Amino acid sequence: MFYKWLAVAAVVEWLLVRTMTRAAIHVPKSSLVIWVYTAVNQIGLISAAFVALLAFVLLLWLVWETRQTIMLPLALVGLSGLSALLLFVAPPAWLAVTYQLFAIMAVLLLVGSSYWQGVAEPGWKRRWRGTAVVLFPACALLAGLAVQLLPNLYRLLGWPGPPPFTTVLYNLGEMFVVGSVLVWWWEYGRSRPWQHWLLAVMPALLFALSFWHDPAMTGILTIWSTGLTLFLPWLVYVLALWLAGVTVLVNWQARPALAYAILLLIAAGYAPQLSSQLFCALIALWLLAQPLPGVQKQTSSVWQQDESGIAATLLTDNR
Repeated sequence: MFYKWLAVAAVVEWLLVRTMTRAAIHVPKSSLVIWVYTAVNQIGLISAAFVALLAFVLLLWLVWETRQTIMLPLALVGLSGLSALLLFVAPPAWLAVTYQLFAIMAVLLLVGSSYWQGVAEPGWKRRWRGTAVVLFPACALLAGLAVQLLPNLYRLLGWPGPPPFTTVLYNLGEMFVVGSVLVWWWEYGRSRPWQHWLLAVMPALLFALSFWHDPAMTGILTIWSTGLTLFLPWLVYVLALWLAGVTVLVNWQARPALAYAILLLIAAGYAPQLSSQLFCALIALWLLAQPLPGVQKQTSSVWQQDESGIAATLLTDNR
């Protein structure tokens, strides 16, 4: 229930504060438009505060849930403690580097826990796919964190900048963002009712029309909203948005943890700028790392039920 509230509030904050209010910058503003703009912005700010508080509490809850692993709770405690401290002090270079190293450590440990849980899955294909569901978004998050870490590290060590390969690293992480959507859809969103495809095409179509009408402004809003630079062909992003919507709709009831995790990662954006966004991304990775029910397992259980029913019928007939 709390993860659902966090996912919904994070999406509301993302759409209102980082998308709609920024998209309305160039809209002529009458008194009525200004009133609506102010109301929407206030709702978004309340959602942002709610997300920050709930994400902080849930991160501490993850500390308790993972207390037996020792290293992951230490990284999460370090992140939450530094996040609270940085509300009152401007971070020097060494403190910013420490914060980002804690974040990288937490991501690596979450990927490791997902791998060891996947080892128990029968069949190497299923193990690989279960790990890839977490590995691809984790690689995207690691690339964004590394891009943020390098300037602070150069400043701390007194090296002349700018750091090399940051653009290549950023673009590589963006490719992992798109790849994450493909992995999620391939594993949990294929062969579903056409109603899900029809509903999910709406935001993708809206993005396509916006890009076709004004690609420059759409690119700027996309960077502000999600951190994506759109360096790939724009049709790739349209397809990724469509498939992400399909996967969320398909799994909202069957695998809610997966749906909430996808929404949290979308709302957190690529290369999260705020602690609350980073916490949402880490919580999403933890949800993805938990064992999710698979289609094959469900199918086998149905067959077992059918077989038991047939056996009972045959036994009754024999009697």
